[in-house]
Amino acid sequence: MSPELERLLAALYERDNCEPSDRPKWEATVLRLVTDALNKQPGVTRDQFMDAVESRYREFRRARRKPTTLPPKA
Repeated sequence: MSPELERLLAALYERDNCEPSDRPKWEATVLRLVTDALNKQPGVTRDQFMDAVESRYREFRRARRKPTTLPPKA
């Protein structure tokens, strides 16, 4: 995975899971990263780009989930 995509996925995750007071900072970070990526991909719309990122983001979130733990046996 490219470092740029990894940074974008991490920023999306933080934006979706941060404290409400930190949300504007992460929104701005996501916007900047998406804008930078779109500038490198002429002819790609924001919707097309975000559609492509969506499946990667789902995988990223799934990988970040902590595994469920079973309660200890009594």
